[in-house]
Amino acid sequence: MRKKSFLLSVITVLVACFTGCDNKDNPVNGGNVPTPEEVVQGIVPIKSGIGNWDAAYLTKFGYFTVSENVNKGEEGGSPYCSVSYMSTDGKEIASLVATKADNLPTQLVIKDKGVVLFSFPNDSIVELVFDNGREVKFIGSYLFPKSMLPSLEKLLNEDVFKAVLANAAALLKAKTPSQEGIVPAEPVAQGFADVFEEVSGETYTEDDKAVADLPTDATGNYQFSGQLDQWYETGVTETVINTLSIWTGKATYKVGGSSCTLSGTIWCTTDAYNEYGTYGILCDTDPAKLQVGQAEYEGTGFQGASDLSYEVDFRGFKPNTTYYYRAYYKFNNSNHGNIVPKNGSATDEIIYDTTVKSFITGDNALTVDVVMCIDVTGSMSSIINTVKYNAISFYDSFKECCNEEGIALTGLNAQVIAYRDKNVDYNWLETSPTYTLPEQKSDFENFVNGLYADGGGDTPESGLEVLEAAFNKTDWGVDDGYHRQVVILWTDADYLAEASYTSLTIEGLHAQWNAMPSGRRLILFAPYGTYDWNGGSWGNLDGWKNLIHEADLWTGFNDFTYILKSIIGELTSKSKATRSAKAQQSDIFFRPNK
Repeated sequence: MRKKSFLLSVITVLVACFTGCDNKDNPVNGGNVPTPEEVVQGIVPIKSGIGNWDAAYLTKFGYFTVSENVNKGEEGGSPYCSVSYMSTDGKEIASLVATKADNLPTQLVIKDKGVVLFSFPNDSIVELVFDNGREVKFIGSYLFPKSMLPSLEKLLNEDVFKAVLANAAALLKAKTPSQEGIVPAEPVAQGFADVFEEVSGETYTEDDKAVADLPTDATGNYQFSGQLDQWYETGVTETVINTLSIWTGKATYKVGGSSCTLSGTIWCTTDAYNEYGTYGILCDTDPAKLQVGQAEYEGTGFQGASDLSYEVDFRGFKPNTTYYYRAYYKFNNSNHGNIVPKNGSATDEIIYDTTVKSFITGDNALTVDVVMCIDVTGSMSSIINTVKYNAISFYDSFKECCNEEGIALTGLNAQVIAYRDKNVDYNWLETSPTYTLPEQKSDFENFVNGLYADGGGDTPESGLEVLEAAFNKTDWGVDDGYHRQVVILWTDADYLAEASYTSLTIEGLHAQWNAMPSGRRLILFAPYGTYDWNGGSWGNLDGWKNLIHEADLWTGFNDFTYILKSIIGELTSKSKATRSAKAQQSDIFFRPNK
């Protein structure tokens, strides 16, 4: 390491004498070296002398270190990374734990203070919680769409250091385009948020002199590296890694008259909790019954390594009624692995959130937006009239089913998309306006009656394209407990699957489906199997959420009432709505287009 110059030493001493300042209490700078805020501009990467850290940076605020794997001993690598920070005087120390998939902070561990916990009950709401070791305190729930995260706005995804800091600062300050001011976070975290925000906006710069002047320890590494490493072992490794904390999200979203989507969060930096047990939400009108096996409503969820929460959909609630709920985790057996419960003893088989929350359901009312995707190629000629009849009678039949279940159908908006083969038919996609029923029933019937079966070329048709058009509908209803988004597809053919015939994939379409509102339902009247080499089987969709697939086409086309009852059952049954009703595979005879 380069020694500091004699001139710099003299200047430092003179400054100390004239200002009356004494740096001897500074555990990092040793008492006679200018602090970073005096000499550092921007972000200075430190490329050596950082011990086991994967990266380190010097800023005017202090020192930052990065670990690419929170739990380096985890097989296959940890799904979490971390950014640690120490102020220039060594008094303020904290570590951010974040998902490696999208740089979302999950925990901010602050020395001698506690832990700020981040949760996304859904893609638009962020919750902040503070755990000081004695109690868990709710900070607030803010509107903050994930799409507005700084890492997405500023394309910082490849810069893990800046992305984690920028995202943490934004969530701690809860700044969104729809808010004029800043919603204060937990006061103990506010100062860190200011530092994170400013540093994430700085530019990288080389400053060998500033780095060389940093004091080192007996190992030859810089002192700050060892100090942060010591903090990390006690503040993060012992406090966070393998520790499982549970939180029950606020029911401020998707609450209807007979349905609700409730959320929970598990904070654990090892993904092993998905192997050692199951978890979910308990719900009942009696808070004393919120025990596994006793609650009227019990549903499990899944929180992936890159998710900050999990959701459980419930149906069959009584309208205008108060319900209580809380999250739980149930171990499969006495083997807990390395997992240590935060709230509960290490021998507990079931762990509950210590806080019980409640919500009140609304009126038992429902508004439905439906898109009817109809194959109108030549092979449909013998059954097109049946499909058209089902489409035209949908409103009356659906309303009758709602009435039977005591649900007030407050509105039904219908759109039709007729499709053929985009590679051979010039009029391969015909899209109607969105009709408000029953007010525009006549216009709706005129469009449907005008459809006819023709064209199509070979057997596979543009099935993926028509679903993409339906999923991209711009006027879907709001995502709450009073709206349902239903997509129905009628076809007797497989879908185009080869790259030379279509640019769409099942995986891409599945991502679009998952991004739609939670009230979505997909009903397929579509065959299994394929007829031509360039076709794909509709059975590939059977694992999708909220799907009903009827492969026995003749029965399905001619007995549509049971499908309507199945949809209504989704709205009123007590089972969770994440199930997929997989049809029994049956032999289908593909009819050629004429």
